[in-house]
Amino acid sequence: MVHTSFPLVSVITPSYNQGNYIRETIESVLNQDYPSLEYIVIDGGSTDDTLSILEQYSRTDERIRFISEKDRGQSHAINKGIAMAKGEIIGWLNSDDTYMPGAIRLGVEMLRRHPDWAMVYGKANTIDENSNKLSDYYVAPANFKQLFDGCMICQPATFIRKNVLLDVEGVDETLHFCMDYDLWIRITQKHPIGFVPYPLANARTHDTCKTTTLWSSVGIPEILRTSVKHYGSISKTWLLAYQSHHSDKGITGLLHYLRNQSTFDCLPTITNMNRYDDSWVPPRFTISVVSDPGCPVNSLLIKGRIPPESAPHLPLHYKFRCAVQVDGQPAGSHIVGPSFLLNIPVQSMNERCEVEILSSFFLTSSDKNMISFVADEVIPLSAEESNVIKTILSSSVLLKIG
Repeated sequence: MVHTSFPLVSVITPSYNQGNYIRETIESVLNQDYPSLEYIVIDGGSTDDTLSILEQYSRTDERIRFISEKDRGQSHAINKGIAMAKGEIIGWLNSDDTYMPGAIRLGVEMLRRHPDWAMVYGKANTIDENSNKLSDYYVAPANFKQLFDGCMICQPATFIRKNVLLDVEGVDETLHFCMDYDLWIRITQKHPIGFVPYPLANARTHDTCKTTTLWSSVGIPEILRTSVKHYGSISKTWLLAYQSHHSDKGITGLLHYLRNQSTFDCLPTITNMNRYDDSWVPPRFTISVVSDPGCPVNSLLIKGRIPPESAPHLPLHYKFRCAVQVDGQPAGSHIVGPSFLLNIPVQSMNERCEVEILSSFFLTSSDKNMISFVADEVIPLSAEESNVIKTILSSSVLLKIG
């Protein structure tokens, strides 16, 4: 039954094999003290007892309806639910999370008081598999700028206007972990949102939940890619998250990590350089770079070193100068040490760019070649990549050189 004095709220639950928890999730929705409610469960074809539980509730309560069919994941399920929803306001509650009593009523009341808010969210608890509270979920007031630093919105504690979800074209179905974080960013790019300092939901953590099983393999890559997509860079919070799982990869490892995730649209490439087969370079190191005219090379990242055994006479903190020319024109000089990461501005608008690095230090190799340093990595960067590297180098997060 729809109560005309209360806007209809559609709660959507994506579900797949969560029979251990979904009954409690359903009860937390149907026991709300809000009179104008529909509950839509989008099941991905569960093989446990989820369907029997859903059938039981749908026979006895007209507010709940469900479909069960193979889908393309949680994001796809949410978008299917949005398309089915008749309500003005959407709640998104996963099949192992629960609402606090009175959550929907408070969410609706706050949206009615603040017609400019696109969504409202509140505090939340983290609970274990037995519904015991473990801690307060970290939440805080947020806007587009603040979301760069991290996600301070708890997804089950949100209520969103349906017209806003349609305006931002729903959930990004290419994301399977941070689709909620991406959604908050896209909403706050266009609309104000509101926060209420009251607990609205419980977010469950257990051995099989996505946050536990996919954080390192799926979560971190998606978050880094999402941050670069919307902000052109990565915050200290997400750099620390990356470092906690990939401390061995360093800065250049992070760059390759992002490239492997298809984070950047177009990449300049090296077509020729006079680096020797053992990665030593001569005192006049030349690199030819080709890039798309619409995405020109912005800088050249070089990870270099002078192995101690090759020059045992050098002081520990020895410094030498690298003078740079781009397309035959002087482009500055840089002082580096025996181990360095150098991000050289290039900013050539030519499709083919020639870079020369003239080193003040050189040795004679065993085969009588003039050599200066070992260039372990030589990577031409687009403007987007260069911005990310600059942020990392200027941050207080101490990633290794490589």
